[in-house]
Amino acid sequence: MNTERAPLRYASDITEDDLWEVFDFLHPRLEALEAGHPPGTDEHRTADALARMLSSAVLQLEWDIRARSWRPYRNRRGHMPVLVWAPPPEAVLRAQDEWRLDKIRENWNALCDGLRVWRDCEGYALDRWLPLEFNDAAAEAEYDRRCDELGLGRTKRL
Repeated sequence: MNTERAPLRYASDITEDDLWEVFDFLHPRLEALEAGHPPGTDEHRTADALARMLSSAVLQLEWDIRARSWRPYRNRRGHMPVLVWAPPPEAVLRAQDEWRLDKIRENWNALCDGLRVWRDCEGYALDRWLPLEFNDAAAEAEYDRRCDELGLGRTKRL
């Protein structure tokens, strides 16, 4: 577990490595719990169900992190390729990316909420497995701007 990295601050900071660190921390515990109880018992079923939910959550988050809206690209000679369809407008691409980051942040926060019961265990990345408030620095700056505009204060994160 790499605990030398900076704390996560935004949904845009979450990487696939973060997801698999969570998986590598929790999955062996669930496997041990499942193996320690005979099939058919509530404990066995609970551990199996949680392991399946963990796998599903990590894979869904990984998919969302890998997904990127289509962006124009250039071929090796620097020319734009000929397209047989019109690319979406920039506003649509921004909205899609914002929606993707919303999903990542919400699912990450749900995963971290479930992990909190292990926060006193060795290997728990206390500085990284935290709920996130914003998708990126621009979203935080916009929130702060609106708070200032309305004369509202905001408690700064430590």
